Formats: sequence, structure tokens, C-alpha cells
Amino acid sequence: MLGKGVPSLFANLKHLYSSSFKKETLLSLVQEYVEKQNTLENGDAKVNGSTSQGNMAAYYFLAQHYNYHLSRDLTKGMEYIDKAIELEPKSVDFHMTKARIWKHLGNTQKASETMDQARELDPRDRYINTKAAKYQLRNDESEAAIKTMGMFTRAEAVGGPLADLHDMQCVWFLTEDGQSYARQHKYGLALKRFTSVYNIFDVWQEDQFDFHSFSLRKGQIKAYVEMVRWEDHLREHPFYTRAALSAIQVYIKIHDKPLCNGTNGVAHEDEDDAAERKKAAKKARKEAQKAERDASAKKIEPNKPIKEVEAVGKKMDGDPDGLKLAATADPMQDAMKFLHPLLEFSPENIGAQLAGFEVYMRKSKFVGHDYC
Repeated sequence: MLGKGVPSLFANLKHLYSSSFKKETLLSLVQEYVEKQNTLENGDAKVNGSTSQGNMAAYYFLAQHYNYHLSRDLTKGMEYIDKAIELEPKSVDFHMTKARIWKHLGNTQKASETMDQARELDPRDRYINTKAAKYQLRNDESEAAIKTMGMFTRAEAVGGPLADLHDMQCVWFLTEDGQSYARQHKYGLALKRFTSVYNIFDVWQEDQFDFHSFSLRKGQIKAYVEMVRWEDHLREHPFYTRAALSAIQVYIKIHDKPLCNGTNGVAHEDEDDAAERKKAAKKARKEAQKAERDASAKKIEPNKPIKEVEAVGKKMDGDPDGLKLAATADPMQDAMKFLHPLLEFSPENIGAQLAGFEVYMRKSKFVGHDYC
């Protein structure tokens, strides 16, 4: 497999790494292969074609080996992936692995840049496009990530790429984007994204009612029963858990630092800054309300282009920056909306229990289970 340059070799063998003996044996076999290939290359001998392909595959395997959590040595991993890239600079897989090594080193900027280099090597690949956007979000490059995702969204979508991602219910992007805004202390935008995820799960919950009559009509009883069972445990899905825990953490921060309430700015500010930001938030809410009233009052003319008709007919978002969400008077009560399903459907999740402890302590509810 090394001689053939099979890129999935490490993925096919990493299940053996649970055994330390097998892990060390695989490492020694690959290192022995590299030494043999180098000896052949230095002696100008060729076996089954060029030795460079085998070396590339071996270096790639070793880079993944040292990047894997059961055999991690990131310095050696970077050394081997650089050797592989030197032999094949246009390999998408090599650059992706290098980006992952940078991520594990904690350098999110280098990881984002390297993953974007991998994307540019194959701009038609949706998977690498998605990975590049994810790494950009991890580096808090929200605008760049939306632009990257926009390469594969509908160009005619009203509201741009972000609106199309909402329509497609792209939960992972909304969650990553929300967590990015939370790290930037832009709590309004963060809550906006997490609330969108909450609403998507509500839509999935309601969609089952459309399936009742369909199942009786078409006779798909097995699929119907599976769907009902799935709906019973819908909110224990990791996608919901991740977004809910992040939203609860934001509400806790708003509760603990009321001066930041309703802002999309820094986490620490004096009273003058807080007053200015509250004025800006109030002004933004008024402008959003005015825009919504104007849109609803405006009549759609029959001769207008389709895009303009869709834009007018589309419901206006009265709180695009999440200012109303962040300006809540009772953040702990709002956090309960996310917390209830966690405690009900994921009672064994330690993160949910810790979040419940933090919320109930702030609500001064020391005994009882009002989430049932």
C-alpha cells in the first residue's frame, strides 16, 4: 500500500493502535520501508518505478501517526508532513494534515491559512471548502468563513450565503459561528446563531406531523415507527447539546456582567461605554422595527423582477444582530429554554449537569427538579 501511495492507509490501520505492540510494530515497519527506499534511491536503483511515491506515502503515514492522539508527537508530525509536501506540493491531503497539526499545536491562524491553501488546490471540492470555512471560524474569521461557504451556496438566495445556510439548516456552521462570536464577546450575534439552531430542532419536531398521514397512505410502517422513536429523543442529539451548552454559557456571562447586556462589543467596559452601547442598541432596534414596518406596508408590484418580489415577500428579521436577545432582563430564565431539554434527554451528560448547576445557583434554586 505504501508503494502504491494509497492515501487512506493510516485510516485503515489506526484501529490497531489500541494495542501498543501493534502500534509500535506498524511504526517500525514504515520506518524500515523509508530506510530501504532511501537506500535504493541513493544507489540509483528503481523498484516498481520511482521511489518518491513510496516515500511520499510513508512520510504521510508517519505524519498522521505522530498527529494521532494515541501516538502524538506534533514536532515529528510537522517534520514528516513537510517532507511529504516537499515531494508533492500540490497534494490536498498533505496540506489538510498539516492544518490539523497546526490546530493541535494551538495555532488557529496557521491552521486556517494552511487549510485555505488546501482549498485553493481544489476549489471545486465541497468537502475541503467546508473544512476551510470551519477552520476560519475556529480562528474567529466569521466574514471570511461566510464568503468561503458562499462559493457553494445559491447565488440567487435572498439574504446572501448566510440566509441560504439558514434555509438549508446547516447546524454545524451556525453553531461554529455562534461559538466564534461568543469568543469575540459579541453575545447578541452568538445568541442569534444558537437560537437559530434551537428553532431548527423545533422545525424537525413539528415535521413529524406531516409524516403521519403520509405513512398511512404509503404503508411505510417500519420507517414511521423509527421516525417516532427518533423524535422521542431528538434533543439528545450532539448538535443540540453543543449549541445549547454554548448558549447557556453566554447567558451566564450576561447575567454575571450586566454592563455587557445588549452589546456586541468587548467584555469589559466602563459606565460611559456601557451607556453609549445601550444607546446604540436602542437605536438599532428602532431602525429594525421601522424597516420591518416599511417592508410590510410596501405592496409587491406585478412587473417587478422575481428577486425583488422574493426580497419584499421574505419576512424581515427585526433583530439581525441579536440585540434584543442579548438585552434580556432575565438571562437565567432565557437559559432555561435551552437547559430543560438537556436535563430531560441527556441526564448523563456531565456538561449538561454542570450547566444546570450554574443556572440553578444563580436562580437560587438549591433543591428540586423543575425541568421535568
